[in-house]
Amino acid sequence: MGCIYMVLADAPTIYVLVNGSALVGAIAIALLLKRPTSERSAATLTGLGVLLLGGTLFSSPEIDGVHRWIGLGPIRLHIGVVILPALAAMLPLVDRRIALLSVILVSLIVTLQPDRASAFALFVAVLVLAMVKRNAWVFGMLTFAGAGLIWTLGKPDPLQSVPFVENVIPDAWEFHPFFAAVLALALILALLMPFYRIDFKNHLPLTISLTAMIGFVLISLLGAYPVPLIGYGASAIIGYGLVMGLSTARKYETERNEIETP
Repeated sequence: MGCIYMVLADAPTIYVLVNGSALVGAIAIALLLKRPTSERSAATLTGLGVLLLGGTLFSSPEIDGVHRWIGLGPIRLHIGVVILPALAAMLPLVDRRIALLSVILVSLIVTLQPDRASAFALFVAVLVLAMVKRNAWVFGMLTFAGAGLIWTLGKPDPLQSVPFVENVIPDAWEFHPFFAAVLALALILALLMPFYRIDFKNHLPLTISLTAMIGFVLISLLGAYPVPLIGYGASAIIGYGLVMGLSTARKYETERNEIETP
């Protein structure tokens, strides 16, 4: 629906091509990847995710002192929205010490970028985790995630709104209220339909990863932040594909294949 709106609203053709290509890639990712079945593989994916996030601090795409992207040719990927939701899905699958260290490192990275949207997404994801696993380790994660969010809230964000990237629904309303309603409905369905008829506690990776994606959407309603999925940008679309691939338990998986976290 985002691509259809951009075509009708005369967005640059490259926007449609990038989002359309990202959609095909995200579908392939969701079909090919699967949820880790061992703690070691989950820990490996967690480490790779943290390294990619940290790489933004040294990457070349930098705007007004802000480091949130890694460049792939003419495309800049916002690594936070690509990696962070899938990274959140790994937290209940890895050893609690690794989970705590990962949250500390990610909180530090997003404060240095700075990236208020990623800080908020991490906080709400860890908050959901803390509501299910009430122990000192998770409350420690929540403390660091909250501190990172507070720190980023105190920093100015110099980036300005870009058409078809930020403020998508208000701009669509000015184009035609029907398209604004359709885009809003499509976004809501994409975020909430995976929750349909699932046991939240037994599907915790999917629950907290989608919560992180919802966090990115909520923060986009409060400022000049990219609107995931319906706005221009391959990052959120690829990130959604990673969430579907890495956090969803397949039908053939049984409870014996679930990773038990101490």
